Amino acid sequence: MSREKIPVKVFSAAKIHAKIRITRLTAEVAILLVVLVGTAITLFWPSNFSLQQTFENLKTALSLEKVETRGLSFEDQVRVLVDGKVIDVVSIEKSPHGYVTIKDKNESVVIFSSGKELETQVRTLQTLLTKAKIEKRVVSLVDFRFEKLVVRYK
Repeated sequence: MSREKIPVKVFSAAKIHAKIRITRLTAEVAILLVVLVGTAITLFWPSNFSLQQTFENLKTALSLEKVETRGLSFEDQVRVLVDGKVIDVVSIEKSPHGYVTIKDKNESVVIFSSGKELETQVRTLQTLLTKAKIEKRVVSLVDFRFEKLVVRYK
C-alpha cells in the first residue's frame, strides 16, 4: 500500500465579485426582457384594440352560462343551440315522427331525435364536424335517430 501525498493548497483567492456579477447579469436579463416585450407590444398592437372589450369577450367565452331552452318547442331549441354556433341553418323541418331535419348552407343534412338529450346531440355534432374538418372531409348527412350515429361523407 503506497501512500501518496496530496498537495496542500497554499494559496486560494476568494471570489469576492461573484455575487455582484450574478446580480448584474440578472438585472441585464430583466431589462432586456422588458425592452423586448415593450417592443413586441408596440409593433403588434392593433389600432382598434380595446382592452375592456377584450376582457368582456374573454369573460363571456369563459363563462359557462347555459342557454335557457325551457318553454321552447323542439325546433326552437335546436335553432337556439345550433344556428350560428355549430352550423349555419338554412331550413328546419319538423317530422310527425318526432325528429327535426336541418339543412345548412353547405347542403349538409342533420337529423336530431327528440327522444334523446339535445345538448348531447349538439356536442356530438360539433365534435364530428371538427373531426371532419381536420380530416378535410365534407359531411353530407348526420342522423341521430338511431342507437348508433349515422354519418355520410361527400
